[in-house]
Amino acid sequence: MANPLTLYVPIKQDLITQALAKKAATDFVQSVQAGLDASGIVHYARLALIPNLSGNGIQALLLVTTFDGAMNPYLEFFWKNKGTQQAFAGIAALALNPPKPPVKDLNGFQAFINKNNLNKPSDLYQAYTKTVAQIIGPPTVKAAAGKKAGASKKGGASKKGGSSKGGASKKGGSKR
Repeated sequence: MANPLTLYVPIKQDLITQALAKKAATDFVQSVQAGLDASGIVHYARLALIPNLSGNGIQALLLVTTFDGAMNPYLEFFWKNKGTQQAFAGIAALALNPPKPPVKDLNGFQAFINKNNLNKPSDLYQAYTKTVAQIIGPPTVKAAAGKKAGASKKGGASKKGGSSKGGASKKGGSKR
């Protein structure tokens, strides 16, 4: 069963913080891909910048992920990764209301994420019940390298979805 994380973090309004938030969004996929592939449980992840109501600048960062399993074991996997800890420290540094005291352990990390998560498991609609491992197989170096290539040899269709013939998905969808 997949679960949602919708982490909403209002950020400071100074020029340096605003520039760092833009850079974080621009570099997001490249910076997290290896860790997410290694986890073998993340279906989707994205970082969105929430604009200020005035239209000038960024109000908040919104990290949205869909993953297999329960929240705290998911967070523990990423806490144990030094790169993820650094990314979290970067988000905490941009936060308008950073965690106090500063996060130095798994419990503090879990508390901050859970406090700022806008969703609970029952908020997520899912059209399928397969895990990432059931969809693409268990994580391996070879699988991660293949995933970077993105498309299969047959007409550019990806493993996860549609076919180049008529738009039907492997789940039995039909052409519209």
